[in-house]
Amino acid sequence: MAFALAVCGVAAVAGPSQAAGGATATFVKQSAWDTGYVGVFTVANGTTSPLTWQVEFDMPAGTAVGNFWGARITRTGDHYSAVGEAWNATVAAGQSTNFGFVAAGTAGPLNCRLNGGSCTGTGTTDIRPPTTPGNLRPVVGTNTFTLRWNASSDDVGVAGYEVYVGTNLAATVTGTEYTMPTPPPMIITYRVRALDAAGNASAFAVITPGGPADTVAPTAPPTLSFGSGSAGFTLTWGAATDNVAVAGYDVYINGEHYGPTSRTALTVPPVGFGEFNFSVVAFDGAGLRSPAIARAIAIDPGPNSDARQPTPPTNLRVGVSDTQVTWTWTASTDNVGVAGYQIFHGADWSGNVTATTYTEPRTPGQSTFGLKVRAFDAAGNKSAFATLTIVIDPPPPTPTPVLAAG
Repeated sequence: MAFALAVCGVAAVAGPSQAAGGATATFVKQSAWDTGYVGVFTVANGTTSPLTWQVEFDMPAGTAVGNFWGARITRTGDHYSAVGEAWNATVAAGQSTNFGFVAAGTAGPLNCRLNGGSCTGTGTTDIRPPTTPGNLRPVVGTNTFTLRWNASSDDVGVAGYEVYVGTNLAATVTGTEYTMPTPPPMIITYRVRALDAAGNASAFAVITPGGPADTVAPTAPPTLSFGSGSAGFTLTWGAATDNVAVAGYDVYINGEHYGPTSRTALTVPPVGFGEFNFSVVAFDGAGLRSPAIARAIAIDPGPNSDARQPTPPTNLRVGVSDTQVTWTWTASTDNVGVAGYQIFHGADWSGNVTATTYTEPRTPGQSTFGLKVRAFDAAGNKSAFATLTIVIDPPPPTPTPVLAAG
């Protein structure tokens, strides 16, 4: 049943005078347990001038910051703001500092902002999770046990990987393997997920060497709630359970797929006004899926709201090389201003761009190429899609030379 959701405008908060361009704030969990973890932010100044920093972030419902060091942290609801102490409030060019905290709860920070800009140094907020690590596999040595996996990808960049042994965080690494002493002779589940600098997390890759086949699907997430902010629209849900391990969650908005993520919250681009059906599905390492938790809401514009949609992009076209695919289109227009473009492959959201071009790698042997792109404005109003699918016939095989007998 739909209900009205009032969405209030959020004013931008001015931070310190230095711009965050060329500076980054990167988060990692240094250790974790069933009910919490120790988290550390590293603020790096990649500019040529001193940086006086302020890091802001949100914590999903159910996780809160407790003791902290290396910064003064204030809280407003689920929003946190950290500024340096007297000894590290200003970071020299090319240098870095860090601050940390103890969290009650297991979720990591979201919507990280450094001096009002992106914590990745790109000037925009990164809300898309990395892809799931591929082909997680064990390698058994004489006295060691190594986990290896294929690298994840991300629209900004993968910052590292968290490796879990059972329910415990064993390590955070930047490479694609982790070696430990040979574990005891028992069935253990191992999980690996990718993180980016903004704290977005992929789904887990999961293996249980020697374990029985997993035939039990996860439970449905028990709750689903919503919030809005300058970075987009945030969905938060209760954790599902599974007989082995929950690998992640898929989020759907009116049938469009966002995620997946292993966190219990996901920020999506602003949704705008209208009626929306939201659903979240949990899945495990065997690919078994839970029932969905779903809610329908209506978001109505206020009397002074911008409710006008941008025009659709036009002249969508594609250029294909041996290694990459480049899509371009003619810009949309809007009564206030186009904020960017959403890229979809089928129903799967692949990220946002602000330019009128999008480049992706070409899969070896790929001959079919399809894309959907639509414009959006700062209020979240979206245009219709521009859609293009083409098929490039592969070249005929080179004939095998026939040698004459004689």
